[in-house]
Amino acid sequence: MHQHTRAFRRAGRLLALRSAEDRGETAEAVNAMALRPLAPEEYAVFLLDLCHNETDRHYSRFPEEELETINALTPGRPLMERHDLRGSLPRGVFFRSRLHRENGRVSVRPEVYVLRTPENAGFIRHIEGGVYRETSIGFAFQKPECVICAQDIRRCGHTPGQTYDGVTCHYLMRGVKEVIEGSVVPAGSQGTGFVARGGVDAEAPTLAMARRWADPAALAPLTPPERAWADE
Repeated sequence: MHQHTRAFRRAGRLLALRSAEDRGETAEAVNAMALRPLAPEEYAVFLLDLCHNETDRHYSRFPEEELETINALTPGRPLMERHDLRGSLPRGVFFRSRLHRENGRVSVRPEVYVLRTPENAGFIRHIEGGVYRETSIGFAFQKPECVICAQDIRRCGHTPGQTYDGVTCHYLMRGVKEVIEGSVVPAGSQGTGFVARGGVDAEAPTLAMARRWADPAALAPLTPPERAWADE
């Protein structure tokens, strides 16, 4: 059977921030992304949880192996505003990432640097001041797997959020192909965010996960494919 790749936005909440005062490995990692050496005072660094392995309010969940894939694909991807891939350029770049484990929760925890330019001054202040605190990851994956029957939830008869023999139906995001970007957004859903610390398959049609997660119509292919990012 031909498998489709879907473009997807995962929302979360920003909690805290991190400065770029450390000059050792952080500076080296940042400069690996730059075309010229950057002094630490030229950029701000933020640490955040981008996504995790818990079932969210839309009844979807990442298996840990997919988080490992996301973690590996995140460095080098852009930090955007509101998933605007048409009208704006990146605000920052994710330059390294790791998996964070705490009380059974596994999250992708990347670091992003934002240049301290006049254009970014307000953006940085809004993050540091706690006004911009919601995030969303954009990525492409292949299959929403129903936890009740292990089939593609677009084709089985189960509905996310409904209970079957004592089990609440939700679906697993399987086959992550690409991390497209991470964004600051007005409202999120996963509870991920900034953390304070010391001081698309080209041969397959793209599908979109809309905000109406339990609606089977939200899992249908979008034509043209670029519309997958239009309705955040």
